Amino acid sequence: MKTATAKSPTEHAQQVLGVTIAAWDVRPESPRAVARRAPHGYEPLRARRRRFFEAARVLGEPQRLAHAW
Repeated sequence: MKTATAKSPTEHAQQVLGVTIAAWDVRPESPRAVARRAPHGYEPLRARRRRFFEAARVLGEPQRLAHAW
């Protein structure tokens, strides 16, 4: 029977990835491909601006309230 040894989360993740890669016979990504991948939730500034201006165009001029002037 194997005894469980305390591992860091990073070591455990690397072990799981190693076993998965071996089981599925998958080629691991190169370090360059990993570095090129954008972080989760990242949205390029150009795309954000495009969405903002499209929304502004669709909504039109904001309505001015009588008490605001």
